[in-house]
Amino acid sequence: MKSKRIIVFVVAVILLVLSVVLLSDDLFSPYVSFAYAQANPDKYVQVMGNLDKTQISHQEKGFSFIIKDEAGAYLKVFYEGAKPLNFEHSEQVVVLGKFSKDNSIFLADKLLVKCPSKYTKEKVK
Repeated sequence: MKSKRIIVFVVAVILLVLSVVLLSDDLFSPYVSFAYAQANPDKYVQVMGNLDKTQISHQEKGFSFIIKDEAGAYLKVFYEGAKPLNFEHSEQVVVLGKFSKDNSIFLADKLLVKCPSKYTKEKVK
C-alpha cells in the first residue's frame, strides 16, 4: 500500500515539473529584438524600447504607439486595455505579446512602463 502512494507521489511530482518546464517559455520570456519578434509571429515574446511620445494614438479598444530599440529600429505596438496614468512620462516601455504579420503590428497583452526618474536621487540644493 505504501509503495503505491510513493509511486503516485513521484508521478505527480514529475507531471508538475514537466508542466512548469513546458509553461516556462511563456511565463519567463526573455527580452528579444524587434527583428526576432517579427520573424517569429507565433512566439509569445517580450520586447523593450524607448517610447516615441509623438506617436501615441487612441483607439476604440485601446491605443497604439511606437517604440524604438537601441539599434534604431522602430516597432508599432497595439495594446488593448487602459493606458497607464504615467505612460506619457515613461521613457522606456516593455511589451509582452505576439507580432501580427497580417497587420504589421505588435499585439501586446501586457504593458510595463519604466520611469527612471522615479528611481534617481533628488539633487540636494
